[in-house]
Amino acid sequence: MSKEQFTLALPLLDDIQNRAVYTLSVIEQIQRGRIFVNDMLNPTATFITSSGGFYCLAGQEDDDNFNKFVVRYMNQKSNHNGFFALGLFSEKWNLELNKYSIDTSKKIQRSYYRFNQDRFNEEFTDVALKFDDGFEYIILNEEISNDYREKFYPYYKMVWDTTHHFCEFGVGHFLKRNNDLISVCTSPYIGGNYAEIDIITIEGYKRQGLATKLGVAFIRECLRRQLTPNWCCDSDNIESNNLAVKLGFEKIDEYPMYWYHT
Repeated sequence: MSKEQFTLALPLLDDIQNRAVYTLSVIEQIQRGRIFVNDMLNPTATFITSSGGFYCLAGQEDDDNFNKFVVRYMNQKSNHNGFFALGLFSEKWNLELNKYSIDTSKKIQRSYYRFNQDRFNEEFTDVALKFDDGFEYIILNEEISNDYREKFYPYYKMVWDTTHHFCEFGVGHFLKRNNDLISVCTSPYIGGNYAEIDIITIEGYKRQGLATKLGVAFIRECLRRQLTPNWCCDSDNIESNNLAVKLGFEKIDEYPMYWYHT
């Protein structure tokens, strides 16, 4: 499907909505990706891939020819940039994909959340973001973006083509200590007026409330920009699930995902 036709896939995502922000980013051409459909004139199923390796199946699940195409695509190593994560958002899709073998993958469970602004406001409206002496708090700019993408988390070179691109569309809040990044809260995907949240704190600085503070800063910026913060994570990641609830998110679903694994 050409980029000019990407919006034809949008109605097939009605039931998924915020569970796959990366698909909305691709459709809006904020971030790179490809869209395949089973019928160009009357699509009833779609397979959407993003440059960051997150993929999605949506629409009717019973088109065997299309499903076989998807499996062939998944099993062709050259289609992936070293990583993939294929999201399934219905039990029917799960049953259909169970008929096939997807190489170099394992099936995991992902938890999906919806932001509750009232809960967030009750907890954090009057909370001032203060960091102890020795910490340097930085909001996304080209210098920190380049440092982050080149040295701390190269995955962001896959999802955001350039430093300028990340700064133009993304959200990012960073904390340094002794000139080293120690905690970050950034957006790997922006689409459909949602901003996906990605939080990393290095081991020596965990359990000090840094992730919470940066998460609050991220959410406040989203609200100022009329973006809805969004959260999903592995279901067995207890820390991430607990932090989601703490920041005002409510769990809405849990679905399987084929995660790259060798």
